[in-house]
Amino acid sequence: MAPTIYDVLNYPKRERNKALEALFDDLGVTLLPYGKKEIFGVPVIGKGWSSLVIYGLFNKRKVAIKVQRTDSHRQSLGKEASLLRIINAHGIGPTLYYEGETFLILEFIEGNPIREAVVKKEHVLSFCEQCHNLDLLKIDHGQIQGGKHLIIGEKCCIIDFEKAGWRTPRNVSSLISELFLKKTPFACRMRSDFCVDEEEVIKATHKYNQNRDIALVIDALRM
Repeated sequence: MAPTIYDVLNYPKRERNKALEALFDDLGVTLLPYGKKEIFGVPVIGKGWSSLVIYGLFNKRKVAIKVQRTDSHRQSLGKEASLLRIINAHGIGPTLYYEGETFLILEFIEGNPIREAVVKKEHVLSFCEQCHNLDLLKIDHGQIQGGKHLIIGEKCCIIDFEKAGWRTPRNVSSLISELFLKKTPFACRMRSDFCVDEEEVIKATHKYNQNRDIALVIDALRM
């Protein structure tokens, strides 16, 4: 028999998780095969070393259900849930709808990773503001560089706070590096498109790390 979306719940084992299925049923959660990744040939949104992300519906909303892998070394997703509650209050991250013992039900963010999107001035300013607020909250995302967690759609959203934590935050500096300072084709294109003076931005970012004045960075970007 071909695997279904419910066969991935005990990943890396291919077997049904009747208890979790029953809980989802009680909550009114419907899991649907969708996404660019695959588990046992079934499409999912994401697959990481400690969790997987499945598309679904919850109270008629499109959601992303983050399920802890059965072989994860993490005790729970509670830390991520706690951080999401804090940042959601500041308009950052996907909305947390429900926290279960081994899963989170999150707002599904439609859009493209920033490297695959047409980036406009308002997108850069939105991500700068969000990263600045994270810095002020002293929460470091930890994976801003790489760009895959910066989503541009109907809104700009930073996703996946699994590796975030209370440590010296470098969100703005990581963002600026990803967008304008790296030697990647994407950053080179961004420097050209926005006529960025690399040395001026580097100096402004260093000053920002000392005084958290985001206006210095925005001015250096000429935005």
